Amino acid sequence: MYRVLVVDDEPSICKALEMGLSPGDFEVDVSTDGNGGILLGSQRPYDILIADLCLPDMDGLDVIREIKRISPEIIPIVITGNGSMESSIEAIHLEVSDYLEKPLNMESVKSAITRGIENRAMQRKTMRKKLQQMLEIYKEKFSDLSGVEANTRNTRSDQLSETIPMFVHQINNPLMSIVGSAELGMLKLSDTGAIKQYFAGIIEAVEKINTINKKIIKLQHPSEENIERLDIGDIINDCLNMFKDLMTLKEIPLEKDQRSLDLPVFGNKFGLEQLFNNLILNAIDSMDGMPEKRLKIWTEVDENASMISVYIEDTGCGIPKQAMDKIFTPYFTSKKHGTGLGLSVVKGIVERHTGKIHVESEAGKGTRFKVNLPAINSQRSYQRQDMR
Repeated sequence: MYRVLVVDDEPSICKALEMGLSPGDFEVDVSTDGNGGILLGSQRPYDILIADLCLPDMDGLDVIREIKRISPEIIPIVITGNGSMESSIEAIHLEVSDYLEKPLNMESVKSAITRGIENRAMQRKTMRKKLQQMLEIYKEKFSDLSGVEANTRNTRSDQLSETIPMFVHQINNPLMSIVGSAELGMLKLSDTGAIKQYFAGIIEAVEKINTINKKIIKLQHPSEENIERLDIGDIINDCLNMFKDLMTLKEIPLEKDQRSLDLPVFGNKFGLEQLFNNLILNAIDSMDGMPEKRLKIWTEVDENASMISVYIEDTGCGIPKQAMDKIFTPYFTSKKHGTGLGLSVVKGIVERHTGKIHVESEAGKGTRFKVNLPAINSQRSYQRQDMR
């Protein structure tokens, strides 16, 4: 069912659209002024916005501009009795899907809605295809880079040959975030607010890459990890925020429940970020081409308040039974351009935090990872080891 927001100061038009758009296919809300329409648009997401060009309190295009800032993918349709060339040009800048003249014909309205929905679906499909192509290019390039171990084969070099590919793999995560934000930004060049939001995501991802680069530079002079009191909920939210644009492009809905999470842990922030980044990105990748997409993340605390469990579940392609005992092995991968390092990195980080990781999966249906970490009141010691 599609949600439609109608903003028109003529009650007869609002009523006609409410009655004419079938309740089985559309859910219609109406407002007779611009401010009311903006308020409705800020309270819930809509698929289609039908707005009169001339409203009693503001210009209809201003209403469209404000609501698109809140819901960038909404399909705007303009109603007018005397549209000017100036407003038509502005409507193009705002990516208005269609222009309907009064008096309205219901068949024309339905046709305009259908065209808008089809065009949006086509844009999403095109963006997903472009994104997938870019992801494959990045994975291939970084897969090649991860072969650096062939050039380092002596005492300290052997250690670096194991470590550098893992850091290179970790750079892949913020790179995917940058690709997602950039692709969405290309679709919203006329929306200054959205562009600022996507730029902020790109800058944040670049800062994460900078952090990884600093750790690579320090490999010649290894030191203890920085261990601190951390809120796992905050770390998970930061990781999800980094991939939000990627999930938007791939049309992956998120279900999140962290209500039971109220205990902190001792740990290394960078390491835990890499842990959850890898698991989330693996889940996103696994759902390419799947008929149902859903990423679900929730947390639990055991009855003794001694262990925090984080669950990450997807409806992706799943893991074949014959591969289950190999997935944490370095360089084992079933992906065309995979490095086989993601889950081995995850396992190492979990173990250094004196935790455990479990996995359940069914091919063609999805995978669930469970990460157990000791809560701070039970965690008396932490195995401080160099990041490898």
